[in-house]
Amino acid sequence: MNVDVVGILELSSIADGFKTLDAVVKKSPITILKAELLNPGKYLIMISGDVASVEAAMDAGIIAGGKSIIDHILLSNLDKQVIPAIKSCIAPEEWDALGLLETNSVASAIEAADRSVKEADVHIVGIVTGNEAGGKAMLKLSGAIGDINTAMSSAAAMVKEKGQLCRDVIIPGPHSDIKEFVCGN
Repeated sequence: MNVDVVGILELSSIADGFKTLDAVVKKSPITILKAELLNPGKYLIMISGDVASVEAAMDAGIIAGGKSIIDHILLSNLDKQVIPAIKSCIAPEEWDALGLLETNSVASAIEAADRSVKEADVHIVGIVTGNEAGGKAMLKLSGAIGDINTAMSSAAAMVKEKGQLCRDVIIPGPHSDIKEFVCGN
């Protein structure tokens, strides 16, 4: 499935998450990419569709979610690397440098991923979302050290401005023994 437009709502309440999901799907014809519980006690909604439908659904979701909204984004012209990187880890093509961006919200990590690949020639290795990250998210990038520095600087600044940055780390010349652990073993 080629996804060009994505809307993400992340809520601090599971009950409000279900209420928001209902409001979103009632508002306009969208596709639900993800709707799931996140530890500790959060709810994630990820939708796609045409721009107008996703905008309308997001507006309804923001109203329905109210004070439970932790983070939300609407991205159009989404880079083709982003959705596959959410679904599975893709072994690094270039192993010159590794960029790791740990965020307090899934929405921020996905927005950072899209920005990173548009800022520099980097490869998204994976975007760890949800329960395997304890409700946080982790963006993993690989590429040449200069490109990783550019991508990470831009992405970290954006996430920090939103108050969602946990940690950003660049590993120049990562040892080959850690490669299998970057995607899990």
